[in-house]
Amino acid sequence: MGLHINTVRRLLRLLILALAAIGLLTTALGAGRVARFVRPRHLSTVVGTSQFSLEILPPGSARIQEVRITLDGEPLMVLDSPPWEGSFEAGDGSGGHLLEAEVVLEDGAVHKALVRTMAIQIDVVEDVDLVNLHAVVRDRQGHYITDLTRERFTLLEDGAAQTIRRFSTDLKPLAIGIVLDVSRTMRGEKLEAAKNSALRFLDTLGEGDRAMVVTFSNRVRVLQPATTDRKLLADAIRSAEVEGGTALYDGIWRTSDYLRRLDGRRVMLLLTDGRDEAGNGMEPGSLHTLEEALDHSNRNDVMIFAIGYGKNLKQLDFYQRHTLESILRRLAETSGGAVLFPKRIGSLKKSFEAVTRDLRHQYSVAYTSTNKVRNGVWRTIELSTDVPRHEVVTRKGYFAPSGSSAAVP
Repeated sequence: MGLHINTVRRLLRLLILALAAIGLLTTALGAGRVARFVRPRHLSTVVGTSQFSLEILPPGSARIQEVRITLDGEPLMVLDSPPWEGSFEAGDGSGGHLLEAEVVLEDGAVHKALVRTMAIQIDVVEDVDLVNLHAVVRDRQGHYITDLTRERFTLLEDGAAQTIRRFSTDLKPLAIGIVLDVSRTMRGEKLEAAKNSALRFLDTLGEGDRAMVVTFSNRVRVLQPATTDRKLLADAIRSAEVEGGTALYDGIWRTSDYLRRLDGRRVMLLLTDGRDEAGNGMEPGSLHTLEEALDHSNRNDVMIFAIGYGKNLKQLDFYQRHTLESILRRLAETSGGAVLFPKRIGSLKKSFEAVTRDLRHQYSVAYTSTNKVRNGVWRTIELSTDVPRHEVVTRKGYFAPSGSSAAVP
């Protein structure tokens, strides 16, 4: 007896979900990748002229068209035949590097691999004396409260009272990553509205504020490195074009990595309309996971202001665990930023304006932790005022320093 068409569809869907689960397991084990770096080893230290090599196993009978190599986001070389190896300049080891490979198959499929090297650590004592926070305070009606003094605040770390050492409303310049989703679902008026809103946002930047423009689809592209030149930033935003899938987590991770090199208040202005997924719909879009992206932004003190737009906010992620809406909330709330969900294209402009208002009404708070243990674990921060009805928005915590000694000298 033949199967009913609806039964067949249900079976196919179950098969796809099972394959996705298997893919998750093999990814966690480090297997199932088309390409991986054999050297340098991940998180190793390299100096001077250094070598890299790739192991590439194309699926089935697929043939490799070319392999594009980038170093710290900049093109390094293109390889069109084995051996898949080459050299790069790692410098004196005072900084780490990010090597990425894009394996392009003849059928147009693109597979990625990456490896990160670390700076040489010699007798390094981390500067952990000061923990910096940026906070927004609102009343019950949502109005900004901007006239509070240091004495009006209470600060706890893991439940233990802390003394505020520095307090100011004179804010440092901004270091902003404008991160735009340019996947296929953003085509047409959605992307144009996002670009127009981002262009208007540039007009709100103050003297000394720097911004960079990043897009993500099936890959992450830095269209304009950090600059104060508004024309360069505007040209980069206008040049953004729709491409394939949605490498959301890679976009967050990469932008956080660039922002960590900049002084000032580090901010990511993120706009997306879809879950992290490859263009073929059969695998994740990013090499990094949500947890890795969140960890990297937290460790580098990046405030994430997330704008989620479209009809897919309730859609579960690729592994059927979290909705896009909950993911964006987590990113924003943990980092001390904010999340907005405009209902219409015309509301995107107001969302960008809301981010600007928050950034212009922040308190700068800093304290020295009473906990001197170097264990690298997450420490929870609670900042409040003496008025219970006040809402205080700041980051939820930070990672303690790690090291061989038991306590900070």
